Amino acid sequence: MTYTRHNHQENLDVLYEHDDAYGDLEIDQAVLDDIARTKLILCGDTKTGEFEDCSYISVDADYIGQLSPGQQRLYEILLTLQEGSIYAVTTIGKLAQMMGLEHPMACGKRLENLQSLGAIAGFSLE
Repeated sequence: MTYTRHNHQENLDVLYEHDDAYGDLEIDQAVLDDIARTKLILCGDTKTGEFEDCSYISVDADYIGQLSPGQQRLYEILLTLQEGSIYAVTTIGKLAQMMGLEHPMACGKRLENLQSLGAIAGFSLE
C-alpha cells in the first residue's frame, strides 16, 4: 500500500497567516525581532551560497495551484523579486510590511504554507 500526500488549503493553518491569530499570545519581543530579521535570498536556486543564517529561496514561476489571498500576495511579491534581479535579499519583516502585516510570524506562516504547497522551495525558519 502506498500513501500519497496532498497539500490542500483546508489542511493548512491559514488563520495563522493573519495578525489577529497572534494578538493573545505572549511572545518575547526578542523572538519576534529575530524572526523579522530572518534573511531571505531570492536567486532562483535553493543551493546554499556564501551567506549564512538565511534561506535561499526559489519561486516556482509556473505554479498553478490554489492559494489563499495572503499566500497569493506573498507569492507575487517573491516572484517579482526573483524575476526582477539576479539576486535579491529581503527579510521576513520587510515582506510583512509590504503586505501590511504587523506580525512577522504571520508572514512566516505564509512562507511555510507556500513551501508546503510547492510554490516556493528553500525556506526554513530556524
